[in-house]
Amino acid sequence: MAADGRADCGALPGLALSCLVAAGSVSITPDRPLPLAGFVDRLEPSTAVADPLELNALLLRTPEATLAILTADLLFVTEDLKHRIAAMVRPDLELDDASFLFAASHTHFGPAVDPSKPRLGPVDPAYMDLVAERAATLLRRLAGAGGGPGEPRVEYRSSVAAHAINRRRMGWRLSPRAPYLPRRAVLRAPNPTGPRDETVHVVTLRDASGRPAAVLWSYACHPVSFAEPRHVSADYPGVVRRALRAALGSDIPVLFLQGCAGDIRPRELGRPRAWRRRFAELVVGKLFTPFSPSQYRAWSDSLATRVVEIARAPGRALPLASTFRAAHMRVPLAALLDGASSSTRSVTFQRLEVAPGIAIAGVSAEPVAEYGLAVRAAAPPEEAVIPVGYTDSVFGYLPTARMLGQHGYEDEGFMDSFGITGRFRPDLEQVVQRTWDGLRERSAATRHRR
Repeated sequence: MAADGRADCGALPGLALSCLVAAGSVSITPDRPLPLAGFVDRLEPSTAVADPLELNALLLRTPEATLAILTADLLFVTEDLKHRIAAMVRPDLELDDASFLFAASHTHFGPAVDPSKPRLGPVDPAYMDLVAERAATLLRRLAGAGGGPGEPRVEYRSSVAAHAINRRRMGWRLSPRAPYLPRRAVLRAPNPTGPRDETVHVVTLRDASGRPAAVLWSYACHPVSFAEPRHVSADYPGVVRRALRAALGSDIPVLFLQGCAGDIRPRELGRPRAWRRRFAELVVGKLFTPFSPSQYRAWSDSLATRVVEIARAPGRALPLASTFRAAHMRVPLAALLDGASSSTRSVTFQRLEVAPGIAIAGVSAEPVAEYGLAVRAAAPPEEAVIPVGYTDSVFGYLPTARMLGQHGYEDEGFMDSFGITGRFRPDLEQVVQRTWDGLRERSAATRHRR
């Protein structure tokens, strides 16, 4: 944040003479058993590696500006790790909070790198060092890559996937406090009529020869359903990545940006195998039934097939020769949460315009689906906005005002696991909207500079 309290802005040039695109991938798969992050009741270390974990990076450079996007197959990343990586790549790259987007896929089957949430998984310092070193090495390598003659271009495509479901449904449960009476509350249960955003966004970067240089895709769905809870896995983002590489090129970097998935998960709606679970459903209604390995493969392969279909469909082609812009703002957590346990914690908001008409809007939270829908609805018709969560240091869930007082996980139940206390303010949506508006206005104000 600027010293006068305004938003940081990175990359505010006029028309660029050219744009260089560089992208790459590197493995961050652990080489030994480690605790996995994501579930408070999973205390044992991993027992096997089901599929690789990766960092995937995209670097865009003009004579005036640099923009970097780094995605990680991890539950969370942190702002400290982002700053550490940025320091390690200097002087090869000069990246600030605005021009460097660092985001986690939110897989629940990888090691932790966020020490602020030990209940969700303890951090192994050596593994965190490995992530930082491999990220910095990857970005330095991309900084040294040259571009060929001609101009690269970007293609944007979107459609729906219909593979996810809202996980908040009103019902009855016992109060956690004496006298433990039944009360109306939100259950973590399938809600087919609840808000969700089924949009799959696919951005393909092509080099001057027309070959795919990188793919960036986004979808809003919690990666919680891999069927082997003690195996290392990228979950469905890894399945889709393999399918995109099979379709577009075996070595193509594939970046995944998790959408506003706070209250969204896969459609695990099969018949319960245990009779107690069946009886519970007779009392409270349909509950989630964890995938068997074959059910998970069918679901994730179906999603991967759908994403590849979208990636191969006709898209909107744009040149990358014009400028890109980035803006970043920091909001105190206390502006959203009364009685916040830490007065120093904050929420970061970031907006990147990677090409004319394509923007990424990120927030360091687990935003529920309605925020993504609102961000997209507020955009002008000619602009495609990709809403993204799980950037920088995630403080916890970001519910809507409508959810407050419903006693659900996303509005209050998560706080103990995330190490925070407090009560969300009723005006939290207005605070979020004002921040998004401020970032968008700053981008618009700089658009005509030359």
